[in-house]
Amino acid sequence: MQEAVSIDRVWRNTMALVGAGERPPAPQRDRIHAGYRRDAYHGCSIRILERQAATSATVAWMDATACCYGEQIWRRCIARRNGVCAISGQRIAKGDPIYRPRLVHPVPRNFDAMILASVIEAVPLKDAAEPRNAR
Repeated sequence: MQEAVSIDRVWRNTMALVGAGERPPAPQRDRIHAGYRRDAYHGCSIRILERQAATSATVAWMDATACCYGEQIWRRCIARRNGVCAISGQRIAKGDPIYRPRLVHPVPRNFDAMILASVIEAVPLKDAAEPRNAR
């Protein structure tokens, strides 16, 4: 029965695309990253690769369960909400200086992650490529 319902929906959508049927329903937009919890950074490998300027850094973010970004640009900004630093595990209060992934299209899966500015800025430039594992 389930297969018949699925086939019927596929057929209706196909016919709608060729103009012989009703319009297919709009696809349900899932929450962008519903499966990625903000506090699930303990399994991530996070490396600060380079600090280009006082307001940006290149970060390697590797999480086998959610995403992998070899060279992701992070920008310095102010926290808009409370959270947890992805590297140190320290609490982040709304208003603290932080780094966040630069918003690009498509939106990165770790877009809600934050790293305290003091953690990134404490890394000497000569040691910037040393691995920094979360917690």
